[in-house]
Amino acid sequence: MKRLIAIVALLCMVMSLAACTAPQTSDNKGTTPNMGNPGDPNAYYFTYKGTEIRLNGDMEVILNALGEPKNYTEETSCAFEGLDKTYTYGSFVIQTYPKADKDYVYMFWFLDDLVQTPEGVKIGDTQAAVEAAYGADSYNGRNAYILKKDNYSMTVILEDGVVSSIQYTIVIG
Repeated sequence: MKRLIAIVALLCMVMSLAACTAPQTSDNKGTTPNMGNPGDPNAYYFTYKGTEIRLNGDMEVILNALGEPKNYTEETSCAFEGLDKTYTYGSFVIQTYPKADKDYVYMFWFLDDLVQTPEGVKIGDTQAAVEAAYGADSYNGRNAYILKKDNYSMTVILEDGVVSSIQYTIVIG
C-alpha cells in the first residue's frame, strides 16, 4: 500500500509539472491550445454516484452534483489564463483548466478500487482483465495500455501485472 501511495504521489507531481510544460499557445498568433470542445460527448468519462465525470466536462455541474471535495487546491495556470484547480474526492482526483470564466475537466485519475472505468476496469485488476476490456493492441509493450480518441487519452498503468493507476487526459495539440 505504501508503494501505491508513493506511486500516486509521484504521478500527481509529474502531472502538475506536465501542465506547466504545456505550450502557452498552439501557434504564434496567441491562441490557446486546442482542448477539444467542452461538453464533447465523445470524450472519455467515468460515473461516480450517478454523476458523469467527463474530460472537457463543466466542473460547475460536477461540483453541484458531488458537493465539496475532500481536498481542493488552485494555482496560477502556466498554460492558460486563470487558475488550474485540483479537486480530490477520496477515490479520484480531477484537475481543471479555465476557459471563458468557466472551469473544464482537463484530467482525472483514480486513487483506489472504489471507482472504475465504464468497461469495469479498476485499480487492482489483472492485465488479463485490462486486455479483455480494451484488447491487446493498446499495450505499449512495457507497463501500460494507452488508448486515444480525438484529443483524449486514457492510460492504464500496470505494476507486476496488476493495474496500479488509471489516468485520463486531454491531449493538447
